[in-house]
Amino acid sequence: MKIRSKLAALGTALLLGVPAFAANINAARTITANTTWTKDNTYLLQGYTFVINNATLTIEPGTVIKGKVSTGADAAALIVTRGAKIMAEGTASAPIIFTSELDNLNGNLGASDTGLWGGVLVLGHATINSRANNQPAGSPAQDQIEGLSVTGGEIGYATFGGTNDDDNSGVLRYISIRHGGAVIGGDNEINGLTLGGVGRGTTLEYIEVFANKDDGIEFFGGTVNLRNVVLAFGNDDGLDFDQGYRGNVQFVFNIQTDIATDRGDKGIEWDGATAPLDATPKGNVTIANVTMIGIGTSGGSNTAVNIRDNVEAKLYNSVFVNFAKGLDIEDDVGTPRPDIANNIWFSHVAANNSAAGLNARPAGAVNASAFWETTANNNAIVSPQLRAISYTANRVLDPRPAAGSPALSGAVQTLSGSGLTQVGYKGAFSDTNWAAGWTKLWTDGYFSLDSAGNPGETPIIAGSANKFINISTRGFAGSGDQVLTAGFVILPGQAQTVLIRGVGPTLAAFGVGGVLGDPVLEVFRAGATTPFATNDNWSGTQPATLATKVGAFALQAGSLDAALVLNLEAGGYTVQVKGKGTATGVAIVEVYEVD
Repeated sequence: MKIRSKLAALGTALLLGVPAFAANINAARTITANTTWTKDNTYLLQGYTFVINNATLTIEPGTVIKGKVSTGADAAALIVTRGAKIMAEGTASAPIIFTSELDNLNGNLGASDTGLWGGVLVLGHATINSRANNQPAGSPAQDQIEGLSVTGGEIGYATFGGTNDDDNSGVLRYISIRHGGAVIGGDNEINGLTLGGVGRGTTLEYIEVFANKDDGIEFFGGTVNLRNVVLAFGNDDGLDFDQGYRGNVQFVFNIQTDIATDRGDKGIEWDGATAPLDATPKGNVTIANVTMIGIGTSGGSNTAVNIRDNVEAKLYNSVFVNFAKGLDIEDDVGTPRPDIANNIWFSHVAANNSAAGLNARPAGAVNASAFWETTANNNAIVSPQLRAISYTANRVLDPRPAAGSPALSGAVQTLSGSGLTQVGYKGAFSDTNWAAGWTKLWTDGYFSLDSAGNPGETPIIAGSANKFINISTRGFAGSGDQVLTAGFVILPGQAQTVLIRGVGPTLAAFGVGGVLGDPVLEVFRAGATTPFATNDNWSGTQPATLATKVGAFALQAGSLDAALVLNLEAGGYTVQVKGKGTATGVAIVEVYEVD
């Protein structure tokens, strides 16, 4: 009986697509051919791991990569070199996690556990405008990335820059990078995510950097865009731009803290060139819809935004709170002067809540006070009324604006440029906390619970202003082009919670023959070719509870049907149901609004 039970368990695991065995695998020093890291294994970075030779490293959703506790030239880090690619496409329900070997993924490491390993570095062929340390940049300009200590042939692995601004280094989506920033030498640590000469063909979205000893994300030149980012409890800057970065950044949440002698520095450090300052192409960055929470009363003073070194800076529709100072614009900022409009600023130091008080350099060549004093800039000094600010894992933090917040009303800046989305609010969030569910801030208990008090579930947005008719479409589903497709639109006004289901096996209980035995559910934004949310086999209590709430039939317990609960903002969406592997059969796709 015991043998048969074990065989039955093994058969069930294979049927469900769950690996029966897992392994800890030491990553090689170099990856020279196309390689896939799978979610059933844990990968250990023992030192530098370089992806070279134009190889592609594919990382499955849900995969965990751990870095050996290390410093200096032995720091554990993943480096994607020029010409190589990383295809790390996690999902909201199965993010890809980079963390320390000490992390048990149960909250045993916290905000003060920084510098335990290195980080993730992506290097490309896009343009940079200068080289660090006043060295000649050459033609085309190239440099060796900071944070690495290499010699001999490996110097080429650390080199970035070129002439291809459309360069494609792959995809980073639903990625969490935790407890990194190993010290290489004096004032030289590795950023959580380092981007050197990365081109605009690369996709970077839904990325978290938690408790990094250096900057959260730093750009060294390049043209890649960035969106939907969470930066938490770093010991230096949130975002840092250098060496002529030219791109667009939108939807960033940053919360800083004061940990012993290490405290968060600037929310944004905005540099143009190193030497000479007039190096071309000139740095040109648009940032929109960020919510940044400074260190507040926990000690010292820090500055929300520091702009310098001949850069063209545009800052719109953003919220800065609990920074002692708002703007530090240095004398070498160049022309045109920064364009800073339609933002909200509020210091925890009451005396600083004036134009003069928020100006960190009142005697500077550029008078930052004018950005608040000039009515046309529409920069308000007023509390943004965030729902709750907390720096500890007490399920209180909620960076969404409360009802009546000035972030939800008034004029916003009209945005244009690749990667930018026009929204009618200021800050990173409206009613939807898009960072809930997949980040360490969520799983470790920083973000507030949903309305039912359940951790790990999608918060429900109640009272949606706009309604759509629930849809249910039946058809034949298979693989490839034989997918069952449905579309729906959420109108502007308010985000909505939706329950989306791809049902096959449960249909048999209603007498339907030839059902799809193992459906896979995928959700796409309008015009996208890659899903932003997927589910294979449904699980948990929330889909069942919400099915009862919206009047849907119950899915059979343990069935291979698929279900997702999502908070979606205005826009068009497409849902696909397909068969896993070679499975085909009858299925239905359903979309229910949850109020």
